[in-house]
Amino acid sequence: MSGTPSRIAAIVLAAGASSRTAPLHKLLAPDATGLPMIARTLRAVTASRADPVVVVLGHRAGEIRQAALPGVQPGRTVNFVTTPDYMSGLSQSLVAGIRALGPRHDVAGMLICLGDMPLIGTDLINRLITAFMAHPDRPGALPVHGDGWGNPIIWNRALFPALMALRGDRGARDLVRQHESAMLRIPAGPEITQDFDTPARLAEFARLFAGG
Repeated sequence: MSGTPSRIAAIVLAAGASSRTAPLHKLLAPDATGLPMIARTLRAVTASRADPVVVVLGHRAGEIRQAALPGVQPGRTVNFVTTPDYMSGLSQSLVAGIRALGPRHDVAGMLICLGDMPLIGTDLINRLITAFMAHPDRPGALPVHGDGWGNPIIWNRALFPALMALRGDRGARDLVRQHESAMLRIPAGPEITQDFDTPARLAEFARLFAGG
């Protein structure tokens, strides 16, 4: 009998108020096929090896949840949770997501995925998972492009307490700096830093994925 953790969970952060694109909410914005941004992101995550999948909601939670559902791949289950503290920043969304996982002893690590990064593909997610599961003693797996790093990031379960201790809207940036030298570095494209945080970027997103 083996008690070795064998899963990588995914937490999709979708709680923010999207103030920079107001009155539009970026996660509700459709691409060229009409699929909302949050659904496009979730389509890639739920097609990957990540399991279980948690989506953390906050601002306009009901609308975001409904918009996300078309992105859930057939046969996959997604746990939607809502954090009342979403205005406190990404850190509280992380806390809500980790708490939603509960005391799962089969989870070796956690992939943190931002809801407004729909260019992240299933292939990258699976490569991060494969690399980390081959070296589960590392603090995590980091996608890199050129001289920089981006998202999504896998974190070892040993660092869950440190993630839950984060405060403010910086996410895990400081934790990355602390452990970067020991993290697995996975080559990726420029999509790891490309989000859609302005009206101009939303207009660009509306023209994407015309092929489906």
